[in-house]
This record gives sequence, structure tokens and C-alpha cells, in this order.
Amino acid sequence: MNSWLFSLRRDLLLLFVPVWLTWMAAFLLPDHILQADVPLWVLLVFVLGIDVGHVWSTLFRTYLDRDEFAHHRRLLISAPIIAFLLSFVLASVSTDLFWRCLAYIAVFHFVKQQFGFMRIYKAKSKDFQKKFISDNFAIYFSMLFPILYWHLNIDRNFQWFVEGDFIQYQLPDQITYYFNYLGNIIYFLLLGGWFVEELYLKSKTGNRLAIGKILWICTTAGNWYLGIVYFNSDIVFTITNVVAHGLPYMALIIFYTDRKKVIKSASHSLKRGFKIAYTIVLVVLLLAFFEEFLWDRFVYQEEGGVFQAIVDMPFPEISTPLKAFAIAALSVPQATHYILDGFIWKSNDKNPYIKPILLV
Repeated sequence: MNSWLFSLRRDLLLLFVPVWLTWMAAFLLPDHILQADVPLWVLLVFVLGIDVGHVWSTLFRTYLDRDEFAHHRRLLISAPIIAFLLSFVLASVSTDLFWRCLAYIAVFHFVKQQFGFMRIYKAKSKDFQKKFISDNFAIYFSMLFPILYWHLNIDRNFQWFVEGDFIQYQLPDQITYYFNYLGNIIYFLLLGGWFVEELYLKSKTGNRLAIGKILWICTTAGNWYLGIVYFNSDIVFTITNVVAHGLPYMALIIFYTDRKKVIKSASHSLKRGFKIAYTIVLVVLLLAFFEEFLWDRFVYQEEGGVFQAIVDMPFPEISTPLKAFAIAALSVPQATHYILDGFIWKSNDKNPYIKPILLV
């Protein structure tokens, strides 16, 4: 089967180049723009269009697919109920507690997605050699060090969801200095050692270099380091984080949906593939826009925002219990997305199409 996603030429265009372009923009933008508040167009294009949009794209892999719904019926029914109940309890106790829990779940989700893509590249290149610095360690370490750095440096000008959602601790200045200095050295030494070992094993065995896997791990490391450690900018963190996570996921959903139809019909249609792509993109953008409108009306209630300009009407009065209910209800798509992703991409009997679509 000719895989249009996990082929290097197309992956460069869909998965890698967009991320690299965000780095280029970050290095070219003047400092006064990097340190400014995130502009409205960035929120619309990247946060609403890509980040919120990729959450809704899960619908096409689950609820809107008859086969997938049959395989995961119990999970798909129970996940949103569990997500709402847990979110409502947390938001009722404290909205700060809710956002903190959601932030850490989101970090786990982002890390696992990068790991999952790396495993697909390894499987497709049949890269199963034992290594001193394993690929698993490299991909996890490339993300967890920047996250630890964030927790121990309270001067970061960005947050995951809301201000104060991470538990941060300011060490004495001298300890912080040595942690940052030694941590950066260790970071590049270990990842550099992993890369050198890749080249050494290739020369020793004569096997083909796993270019896709190497690019994925290096791009992941570069993105998390630049977005969190190197640039202390809300704009840079927002764009790099969203593009590296949301675009690959939506591409994966489109790819999976298209290839499944190819398998079931035993025929390939370029026209059908384009129809699937623009249908998914259009639907998720509309749903993302509507969701953000509800967040703005019932939770954020920001004066002068884009939605207030579209719908010129006063914000409704929201009591604390009703606000907790609104937060819980509106977070269901995102929280459900986090839950489902832990199950729908595993290669097992409940996901019979994973192997022929992603791993062959």
C-alpha cells in the first residue's frame, strides 16, 4: 500500500516544514513582537483553527465511523460522561484546580502523541536495534527536560492554559543557575550522543538510516527546547506548540479515514481523498468556532473580544455553580479526546485497521 502520510517526501511538507517555519518566524521576528501579547489573529488561526480543531477531528475516527463506534461502543459512551463528571467536581471545588489537572493531562497527552508517531516511524523502518541511548529515552527526555525547566524557572512569559496552572518552584538563584547551565549541557550531550549512536549503528550494520524517526525526534527536541527554554515568548510557545501537535494529528485523522476507505473498497480515488480532507477540515473548524464562542459567552466573558464584535449582546449572569457546569460541559470534547487517544491508536483487536494502515 502506498502510504501518503508516512512517506518522507510528503511528511516533510505536512509534518516537518510547518514546524520548521515557525522556528524561522521566531528567529526573524523583532523582540518587541515576541514579547507582546498573543494577537487576535494568532488565537483564531492557531489556537481555534488548529488546536481546538484537532480535538474535534477525533469525531471522524470514532463517533462518525460506524465500524469504530461498534468496536469502542462502551468507551465512546462512557468517556464523555466520565470527563464531564470529573471536570464538574474539580471545577466546583476550584477552577484553579480544574485547570491545573487539565494542564498536566494535556502535557501527558502531547508527550504521548510525539512518542506514538516516533513508534510508527520505527515500525515502518523496522528499526528494532538495541541501543545504549534508546529512542524511547531520547523522545521522552527531549520533552521532559524543557517541562522541568519550565517548572523551576518562574520567569516564563507563557502558560499552558491559564496563569498558575503549573506547579512552579523558585530555587535559590545560584542553584537555578547551575541547574540551567548543567541541564542544557546534559540535554545536548545526551541527544547528541543518541544521534551519533544512530550514525554509528548505521555504518556498522549497513542498514538504512531511519530518516523519518530521526527527523521526528530532532524536530520534537528542537520544538520543545525553542518554545519553552530558548524563547521566553507567549507567541512563540503558542505557535510552535500548536503547530507541532495539531497539524500532525489532523493529517493522521485524514490519512486514516482515507486509507480505511481504500481498504474497504479496494480502490483508490484522489477525488475521494480530497473530499475527505476538506470535509473534515470544514466540519472541525465550524465546531471549533462554535465551541470557542460558547467559552467566550459563558466562561471567559472578555470585553472587546472577537465574538463580542460578531454578536453584540451583553454577557449572561453566571453564578459559581453554573460556571462550574459550563466549564465542565465545554471541556468535554477536549477531555474526551485525551481519554480516547489512549485507546483508539493501540494495535489490538479493537483497532483492526491500525496495522494495515499505519504499520505496514
